[in-house]
Amino acid sequence: MTKDDLLCNTWHDVLIENGFDSSEAKSLIGFVSWNKGDEFAYLGREITEILSDHEGKVFAKDAVSSSYGDKALLFFDKDISEETAGKMFEAIMNYEQKEVYSSEEVVKELD
Repeated sequence: MTKDDLLCNTWHDVLIENGFDSSEAKSLIGFVSWNKGDEFAYLGREITEILSDHEGKVFAKDAVSSSYGDKALLFFDKDISEETAGKMFEAIMNYEQKEVYSSEEVVKELD
């Protein structure tokens, strides 16, 4: 296993691998999330950065992770259901917690 193996997935890839429709997964422009109980100090700045290269309609969806309690705003280029957006955020959080954070330890060992 190399660092590249751990760092090559996009969020679109993660969502598709978790069984989401390819069209819906690829409609994700980006998201901003924050931990349960925290306030997001520069939310406007983060949203501007996420959407800076996007042209066209944007649909924002609120989501809360039932497993971790984190909150998010997800941005899509087409209107998807709140339920689907919530499931996508849950899949992203699960991937982040189980793959990314545990992979950081592996990357440290590979260095």
